[in-house]
Amino acid sequence: MEKNLLIVDDEIELREGLAELLSDAKARIYTAANGLAALRIMEDVHIDCVVTDVKMPVMDGIKLIQAARSKGLESEFIFFTGHGSDELRALVKSYGAHDLFTKPEFSSLEKAVHALLAKVPVLATAL
Repeated sequence: MEKNLLIVDDEIELREGLAELLSDAKARIYTAANGLAALRIMEDVHIDCVVTDVKMPVMDGIKLIQAARSKGLESEFIFFTGHGSDELRALVKSYGAHDLFTKPEFSSLEKAVHALLAKVPVLATAL
């Protein structure tokens, strides 16, 4: 079975660019413009990995991971933001996020997504 990757960013060019960059990740790619739209997808589809921005309208990335965890959704999260700091990294990791990368660390993000998806058991997508 194919794994599922969700890319969440309010900037359409970045969202589409990340989807193209990660198209060889051997995963079905979903996209959302904000955390609320992402959460709706996560409620309908088992998502193995979420790559999300932090600052977005409607629902930001922090509220997204909080809502996902409160609903028992255990998707892996990688944050990708233009507003990174040690404090923010510690905060997202406190919710179980895999890591936080600062835009434009595309190479590091791509490697992290590939490595994370490789670790996710294929059976997890069948739930």
